[in-house]
Amino acid sequence: AVVSTQSTGELHPDRQENEEDKEKFTEKFQYLHKAYQLLSDKDRRAEYDEHGTLEMEDDGLLGKARTPDEWSALWRSLFKPVTKEDVVKFEGEYKGSEAERGDVKRFYTQFKGDMDKVMESVMLVTFEDEDRIRGIINQLIEDKEVSKYKAYTKEDPKKRKRREKTGKKEAREAADTLNDQSSLINAIANRQAQRGKQMESLFANLEEKYCQPSKKRKRK
Repeated sequence: AVVSTQSTGELHPDRQENEEDKEKFTEKFQYLHKAYQLLSDKDRRAEYDEHGTLEMEDDGLLGKARTPDEWSALWRSLFKPVTKEDVVKFEGEYKGSEAERGDVKRFYTQFKGDMDKVMESVMLVTFEDEDRIRGIINQLIEDKEVSKYKAYTKEDPKKRKRREKTGKKEAREAADTLNDQSSLINAIANRQAQRGKQMESLFANLEEKYCQPSKKRKRK
């Protein structure tokens, strides 16, 4: 299974409108984060692949071993199936939004202007978006919200050519797999799965804010 950035985007607690939803989605994000951590561990993943169950700490939703069918049922109860319409809707809302601008600013600063890493890390971008992403960065620099990094201002044009070449190759490979409309979701998921750095960066930031151990209530 692929833990997608589309799911993490929808579950971001800061994007919920009221405190009740924020609390609910914080719990869901913590579950998603824990599942990602477990399945990213080679030994734990091997255990799950071999036995079909996984022993975990007693922490609520993940408090017992589950069969694949039980995991599937639990997952469906927490997260609705992702459709093509969901992806298109999320992409339309995300691109050009303050959330995207914040991500561009964060990754540009984190990677000190390395556009290879910035383009790998911002959700849903392709080589065709680079001029738009650069426009966001240039405005951030002009507004003195970020520093001018040499890696950005003095980037070798060959690096961008390589990104474009790689992007076109990915687009051709994706097109070859699109036998019907339903294949779009798998194509996007596979492409995002290859960009592990993006997921690691996203979870690292959200983990720091939302995955602190909860305080246990004192028994009377």
